[in-house]
Amino acid sequence: MTFTEKMQSELANLGSKIFEFRQHLHRYPELSGQEYATTEYLSDQLSAEKIEHQTLSGGCGIITKIFGNTHKPAIALRAEIDALPIDEATQVAYRSQKPGVMHACGHDAHTAIVLATTIALHRLGSPPFAWRSFFQTSEEIGNGALEMINNGALDGVGGVIAVHVDPNRDVGKVGITPGPRTSFCQDLTIEIIGRGGHAARPHTTVDPIATAAHLITLIYASAPRRTDSRDPLVVSFGAIQGGHASNVIPGEVKLEGTIRSAQLAVGEQARELIQQLCAATAQSFGAAIRTSFRPMLPGVINDPILTAVCTETARALLGRDAVETNERPSMGAEDFAEYTQRVPGCMIALGSKNPGREITPLHTPQFDIDEGALTIGARLLGTVVSGSAEALQQKG
Repeated sequence: MTFTEKMQSELANLGSKIFEFRQHLHRYPELSGQEYATTEYLSDQLSAEKIEHQTLSGGCGIITKIFGNTHKPAIALRAEIDALPIDEATQVAYRSQKPGVMHACGHDAHTAIVLATTIALHRLGSPPFAWRSFFQTSEEIGNGALEMINNGALDGVGGVIAVHVDPNRDVGKVGITPGPRTSFCQDLTIEIIGRGGHAARPHTTVDPIATAAHLITLIYASAPRRTDSRDPLVVSFGAIQGGHASNVIPGEVKLEGTIRSAQLAVGEQARELIQQLCAATAQSFGAAIRTSFRPMLPGVINDPILTAVCTETARALLGRDAVETNERPSMGAEDFAEYTQRVPGCMIALGSKNPGREITPLHTPQFDIDEGALTIGARLLGTVVSGSAEALQQKG
């Protein structure tokens, strides 16, 4: 039997376990940096298969040892384990049991796929290539990848592969495109400090709500007018916090938002513009405005060699017409980019839409997948590992 045939056989031997993994994780989601029970569950599954691994010192996240021919650079399989602060609206039997927390970005699916692939690879014994898996904390807040790297996830690793479910693409189809795949991302917080008072007498206050409303409108109007229209840029605010009563003007308002750009320089220019607009608005309204920006998250770049391996593998498994290779980059962000800044990497867009159902977008309360994507993802990852290792060795 070929390696691919052996891999498919081991995955078949797992039976329905991959669905059990995903549904358990979906029922019990945990927010970024709080994935203690998730980590324990994954550790139990790995230990049951005698797969050596380490849990990060903070109790969230897992890195397996490197298996196979350790004289060669390993191929790593990465999954994220955190969920989002969203209240689930689906009525599936495995819906979230935690109010206000939901796997609305498919991380439960990614984790189930990598877990099943890890078990199948380990059952094959010692292959002629090297591999490892890691289950990453805190992707949704953008700092989990660096934590994994600082704990040795890339030590001895020559390349990294991941999948991300795509609810806009039918099950059985994938997107694998070389080059830039996601945007540069920088999250920001703006604190507006005014002077509160009675809502009937706004002239005696420095109204931070009025200031915030003006500032948001100004940023939304100015950013696209100050940026070359050929360079994609998105500035959005997702949280506004301020006030507790209809007849009380509060003293402070906090805004939280994000800057997304296809080019680093464009994102840096947008940050400078926002700082300028904050200073001008503060002077106009008599408020104090403080801005803070999180470190810039780079964009994911798919390595051409690994992408070619993934593409040919997917075509062999799914058919040539099932693989799209010329997608435009997304304005979404992914801290998988931290890995691809250091080693060659490839992220595969995995179709997860049931052809007969409406699209349920990512990051929404209605999000769900067709679980047929799970077995396809595991088959693809399990087969890609050997080809990727061989390609990187030839490159080296």
